[in-house]
Amino acid sequence: MSDTPDSLYQALQPDAVIGPDHHRFKLIKQGHEHPLGQLWQAEDQSVTGNPVVTLLMLAPQLLKQKSFVEGIKTHSTQIKAVKNKHIAECYGYFTEKGKLMFLSFEKLDGLTLKSMMEKGSQLTAKQQMTLIHQIAYAIDISYQKLHTAHGCLETGTLFVNRKSGIKLTMHGLRDTLESVTDLLPQPVFYPQYQAPEAFHPDKLDRRADVYSFACILYEMMTGKAPFSVDDTEADRVRRELPQPEGLDEEQWQELQKAFSTNLEDRFATCTELVKAVFTPEDEKKEEETSPEQTTTEKASTETEEEKPAKKFRLPTFKFPSIPKYLSYSLVGLGIFVAGYLIGWSISSFINFKEKDFQALQIQKQQEALQQMYSSLQAQQELHKAQEQELRDKNIELQLLQNDLDKALKQAGTGDPEQPGNQIFKDQINDSLYGPEMVLLPSGQYRMGDQSGQGDDNERPVHIVTIKKPFAVSRYEVTFSDYDAFAKMTKRPLPDDEGWGRGNRPVINVSWRDAKAYAEWLTDKTGQPYRLPSEAEWEYAARAGNLTTFWWGDRMQPNMAVCAGCGSEWDGKQTAPVGSFPANSWGLHDMTGNVDEWVEDCYEDNYNLAPLDGSAYRQRVCSDRVMRGGSWFEIDRLIRPASRYRHPTDAKRNSWGFRVALDMQ
Repeated sequence: MSDTPDSLYQALQPDAVIGPDHHRFKLIKQGHEHPLGQLWQAEDQSVTGNPVVTLLMLAPQLLKQKSFVEGIKTHSTQIKAVKNKHIAECYGYFTEKGKLMFLSFEKLDGLTLKSMMEKGSQLTAKQQMTLIHQIAYAIDISYQKLHTAHGCLETGTLFVNRKSGIKLTMHGLRDTLESVTDLLPQPVFYPQYQAPEAFHPDKLDRRADVYSFACILYEMMTGKAPFSVDDTEADRVRRELPQPEGLDEEQWQELQKAFSTNLEDRFATCTELVKAVFTPEDEKKEEETSPEQTTTEKASTETEEEKPAKKFRLPTFKFPSIPKYLSYSLVGLGIFVAGYLIGWSISSFINFKEKDFQALQIQKQQEALQQMYSSLQAQQELHKAQEQELRDKNIELQLLQNDLDKALKQAGTGDPEQPGNQIFKDQINDSLYGPEMVLLPSGQYRMGDQSGQGDDNERPVHIVTIKKPFAVSRYEVTFSDYDAFAKMTKRPLPDDEGWGRGNRPVINVSWRDAKAYAEWLTDKTGQPYRLPSEAEWEYAARAGNLTTFWWGDRMQPNMAVCAGCGSEWDGKQTAPVGSFPANSWGLHDMTGNVDEWVEDCYEDNYNLAPLDGSAYRQRVCSDRVMRGGSWFEIDRLIRPASRYRHPTDAKRNSWGFRVALDMQ
């Protein structure tokens, strides 16, 4: 019987090892059911130390819907770029035998805010306020990072880890879930918390999340959600909610602003809502009158006032006859000792209470400072995001002006540029030619992460000016190209892993091997061949586009080879060069297939990056930049902006290169 998604899903059991060949997971135990499938604890066997992670195994019936699969891929790519302790970290999506799909997250304990409330877990006021602050912070920071509303907020999407607190999940999956509502193995409850405007197909504003957060807040204080799943938009508009017992009139008025049908009346962020409803004095008061303290005080009152007094009778002893003066002396001594012991006990008790009080005050001050630090950190991140947005707008404006100037110039000369139409190759000897080269124009472009999906090493985004035309090889350098060089220079032939040579991209070559090949081409043809700079490489890979991939913002099947690109070679081996469409400038396999060495020394960011398209060089350079992603990496890593590093002498079966040429 052939493996099907359903059979693979049903066969999941502890100790099973799953995942693609390059990344394996060993299942430990199954957690509770999830609206999208099953949660499993597993060991990540491809990471040092085999850390425990949480896998979300997606139900097979959902994988039959193309829109769902694409939505999950986009979600995992976006959320992977978000690094915050209260947002569940996603390590990407993986497949089992190319048929069953799952997501890997940091270890989640399995407890959600929903399950806590259903079990009737008792939280102190202090614990409740901590969770409220963490939820508000997580929602706000996820918007700042991804620039989209969460849309799926509910108590079931808020996981609670024992040590680190709230872990927010399922950001931005609303449209994806609504396309498969009838197929979900477990119902979703976010409609119970959604704002009135969410009943319409328009894009949600972040204030819709403020409304949902207010619903969660209301449920935490009252034990009952303000609305049900079946309630309509009209119910949310007309229903008058009863005031929670724990809020005074002024606090209740502030909370009601978040339930307004007018977006402008709501708070701009969840953090602002918390600050408006719970002042520091309120939080302090709640901490000082926690449920546990109240219970203790009640028990103490019962002990002192309600319980009947017990009568004690001293035991009688018969002592031998003692002279009276000695009896009086012994009694006096006894009284003195008893008084001393009582005095010492009272003094110790007072000192203990004083120390205990001081420790409590220090703890409260530390907690207040931590809250101030978290608030300041959120404000700083918001400020940085606003500054980056302003820089992006200025860059876009400058690029538009440059495009306009260039268009006017071309219109005046009647000579529009046509990148990709001029292809040539240089002769090495009577029977041998170098790689096919594509002539590219000079120009400007915006280098770095355009979509917010990238890592820190793809920032800051900056404008690069390519002042002169240059050429890039049409395909990745093949085994045919490299083997001719290796035989003529008596170098060892690279291992092809049994996948075939010929027109497959050469693999198992180091940066030094790639440099040697370019220098050999220069010697044989008399032309200045070299490795491209990473600025030239990204310029060529983007081909004039600012989208996530050269064809658009979403992965499409059979446009590249990677782990999850939808090709027959995914996660298995390289594809012959030119197996997929060329980009807008006639270049093939700039995304996926093999990682490509470029000239630059690696730096962790673009702060020192040249703005003229040249390579970044250092006197001592142990790591060089690689671009383009490969056959076994996830689609996020094959974006034109993605970059990573490796030692100059290292080799791997997913590493290759292409060459560039200065036009004289």
